[in-house]
Amino acid sequence: IDAGHGGTDTGAIGGGINEKDITLDVAKRVEKLLRQKGYEIKMTRADDTYVSLQERVEISEEYSPDIFVSIHVNSSVKPEITGVETHYYHQESMELAQTVHSSFASAIQSPNRGLFKSKFYVINHTTSPAILIEIGFISNCNERLQLTGEKRKQATARAIADGIQEYFAKQNR
Repeated sequence: IDAGHGGTDTGAIGGGINEKDITLDVAKRVEKLLRQKGYEIKMTRADDTYVSLQERVEISEEYSPDIFVSIHVNSSVKPEITGVETHYYHQESMELAQTVHSSFASAIQSPNRGLFKSKFYVINHTTSPAILIEIGFISNCNERLQLTGEKRKQATARAIADGIQEYFAKQNR
C-alpha cells in the first residue's frame, strides 16, 4: 500500500489540509483492515516521511507484492469538481483497477469519474499489477470536509480493502 506524498512533499493542499495526511490515514486503515483478514502488507511509508517515486518503486520491486495500490487525493483549479477515479497503466493492472474501483465508487457518495489509463510513475514502473486511486477532490470544500471526516475515511478504506479482497477471490477461481 502506497500512501501518496509525505514529509516535505505535501501533495495537493486545500483549505489548509495536506493531501499527504489524508492519504496516510486512509492507507493505514486499509492496511489494518487487510491485516485483520490475514493479508501480508508492505507500506511504502508508515509515517510522515518523504519517499521518492523511485524509492516507492524500489520498495515494491524488492518486496515483489501481488499488487501495488497507491492512494491519492485529487485537486482541480475548478473548485466545483468532485468525484473518485482509478488509474492504471499496464494491461495486467486493468482487472485490479476495475474491481477496486467498482467497490470503491459504489460505496462512496461522490461522482464516479471512472477508470483512466495514465502514466503515473509508480504505476508505470512497478512490475506487479498497480493502480493509483484518487479518493476525492481536496479542492472542493464539501468533499474536503468529507475526506477529513472519520466516516468517509473509514468507508473509503473499507471499500478499497473489499475491492482488493474481491480481486484476489477472482484470481483464485
